[in-house]
Amino acid sequence: MEESMFKKIKAAKAYLDHGDDLAGALVPDDAVVIDAPPDAARPAIDAALDGTYEPAAELLRQTRQASAWEDRDLEVASLGRLALRSPQWLETWQGSDPDNPDLAVVDARRLVEQAWEQRSHNDASQVSKEQFAAFHETLERATQRIQQAVDGSPGDPVPWSLALRHARGTECDRETFNGYLGALESTDPHHYGARFEAMQYLCAKWFGSHEEMFEFAQASVEAAPPEAQVQSLLLDSVLEHLASDGSALADNPDRAEEAIARARGFLDANADAGHHVTARTRNVLTRILFHLERHREAYEQLQAIGPHATSFPWGYWGDAREEFLTHRSHIVTLAAGAS
Repeated sequence: MEESMFKKIKAAKAYLDHGDDLAGALVPDDAVVIDAPPDAARPAIDAALDGTYEPAAELLRQTRQASAWEDRDLEVASLGRLALRSPQWLETWQGSDPDNPDLAVVDARRLVEQAWEQRSHNDASQVSKEQFAAFHETLERATQRIQQAVDGSPGDPVPWSLALRHARGTECDRETFNGYLGALESTDPHHYGARFEAMQYLCAKWFGSHEEMFEFAQASVEAAPPEAQVQSLLLDSVLEHLASDGSALADNPDRAEEAIARARGFLDANADAGHHVTARTRNVLTRILFHLERHREAYEQLQAIGPHATSFPWGYWGDAREEFLTHRSHIVTLAAGAS
């Protein structure tokens, strides 16, 4: 008891000595944004908010023609979420160019986002019959759009990422899931967004197990180049296990260390890539380092994150922005105590 009290007093004194300096080196709370869009997408988003779709159409055409699939995935996500809140520009695009494959993938993303919002991310036991009905009705509407996106952009893994997320919602069987995964392998076998959705399907809370999830993540990172974002997938799987079982990291410390090492390798290889490439990995890494009580390392990641918090992982513990700020405050205090 006395030792515990001594540690608390020591930590409090350390925070008074160093905490303000550490906190002051981070961006203010009100500057933090969840899932900020890629910088390249901002002009398209601003134009869309004014009701103009052409910059978004041009941005997605360029990334499709350049096969810049990771960028395209993030741009589609940002534009899909925007269309859910402000649909006028998408409706204008639909009226002007209804068969456009880039329109199809953004609209598919919008519908998939809408479906999951209707369901909520709560455990199934906490979802009402009305929510489930709305969820499945919207997923049914998304089916045709996803197929249009697949047909309209051959070789593009982004629609397959949506198909895999859709498969989870519709509780599709393994044969269908494996077919989607096979189609992904023939487009871009290392695409991070799609492999993340496949990992979710295989995790214990959906249709697989912790070990099946880990096996898939391990195979994915071993097959990919060290600079590929999919190197973060093993870290994501560790986080997924941690979210369901607070003692998970203690069960296999070597796996956690490998996941951290692979994520750091990816970050080192993409040091100047921009927040849209690295923010999510850094946020997940921060949460895991916090759990491991490696507070100085977690603080270093917070410095690199700046204002760019991400809904994954923080949304697993509550409101994503509030959880990020709460954890950040704890990390500052504990890192000061480690000084």
